[in-house]
Amino acid sequence: MKNVLILNDFVSKGKIAARLMASVLAYMDVEVFLLPTAMIANNFSLSGNAFLNTNSYIKDCLDNWTRLGFKFDTIFIGYIDDKDQRDLIRDFLENLDYETTIILDPIMGDDGSLYPGLDDGKIENYKSLLDLADIVIPNETEAKFLDLDIDSFKENKKELIITSSKDEDKDCVKVYGKNEAKIYFDKQDLKVGGSGDLFDGLFIGYKLKNYDTEAAIDKTCQDIIKILRANDKDNPGASEVNIEKYLTLIKG
Repeated sequence: MKNVLILNDFVSKGKIAARLMASVLAYMDVEVFLLPTAMIANNFSLSGNAFLNTNSYIKDCLDNWTRLGFKFDTIFIGYIDDKDQRDLIRDFLENLDYETTIILDPIMGDDGSLYPGLDDGKIENYKSLLDLADIVIPNETEAKFLDLDIDSFKENKKELIITSSKDEDKDCVKVYGKNEAKIYFDKQDLKVGGSGDLFDGLFIGYKLKNYDTEAAIDKTCQDIIKILRANDKDNPGASEVNIEKYLTLIKG
């Protein structure tokens, strides 16, 4: 069984973020080490919120797991709460004594703007970790805020995967780096929270099953479409996915 470390926020109301990813990866036969980067009351799109910074817990967990000799096949970094946390994570990554795949999803915005409550400091936190990541997965909005240099991904043989992209009038996921590709999919006219987290969980699961990047993205997109359609059929207008109910739709 493969080990995955998820560094991402834990949202108490809603099956999104780390909670959703952990469910997907556990179903895909992955040992999940879930380390919340923040405890958050609810989705940023709702009015009002509550936060708990978890920096001391992160440090204690990482120190303890290092002493126990745990090693991770993949390390996923999602929401980062502050600069101190970023530095703590960076120090951990720089001192690893084994090879792993580091995946960064700079969770900070969509539809052309940052999520409510986030600021330019979040952008700088993610920018400062780009050099450590093997795979970076922003959506179109996040990619623009990061002002990414696509040529550097090609030169360093890393991968940039831009979700929610367009190729003229067609929806696609764009891949740059080792190879260039566009993976087209049938976008659903549904606004459902956590679809990006669902993408991350499925993509990591398929990569750990040794699918290449393009095949992993294609299977991920097809699974998301099946899950969203089923969820909307059972719960019309639902704002999130009751993910446990639809795990059996994941194939591969």
